[in-house]
Amino acid sequence: MTSVNDVSSRLPGPWSEHVAGLLGGALRRLREEILADSEDRFPGLRVSHYRLLEMIPPGGARITDLAEVALMTKQGLGQHVDYLQRLGYVESDRLRADRRVRLVRRTVKGEEAVTHSRTAIERVEQLWSEHLGPERYAAFRETLRELGN
Repeated sequence: MTSVNDVSSRLPGPWSEHVAGLLGGALRRLREEILADSEDRFPGLRVSHYRLLEMIPPGGARITDLAEVALMTKQGLGQHVDYLQRLGYVESDRLRADRRVRLVRRTVKGEEAVTHSRTAIERVEQLWSEHLGPERYAAFRETLRELGN
C-alpha cells in the first residue's frame, strides 16, 4: 500500500506550483539525500535531529538558547535532546552555578552525524550547481539569502 504522504507529495496540482510547493520539492531532495544511508550509520535520526545537532556549537549550548534558535518550546527541544542523549549523539549536564540550566554538547558520534549531513548537503549543492550552472546557482543562493532575512 502506498502511503498518503508519498502519494500526496507527488500529485500534480496548483499547490505544487506555488512557492511553498516548489521549495518543498527542493527540501524533499535534500532530506532524501541526508537520509539515503543514514539508518545504517546513524540509527534513529530524522532530518530534524540532524538539524538540531548542527545547531549545537562546539562548546555546547543551553536548552533555552537552542529552543530559541530552533523556534521550538524548551519542553519540545528538551525531548529531542533526551532522545539524542539516549542514542549517544549528545550529552548534557546541569550547570553548577544554576542547576536549572542544562548545557548540551555533541558527542563524537554526534560530530560524525553532523559530518554526514553536511556532506549530503554538499552533494546536493554540487548537483544543483552542475544542473543550473555556477552563475545561476550562485544567484539562487543569494536570492534565498535575501528572502530569508
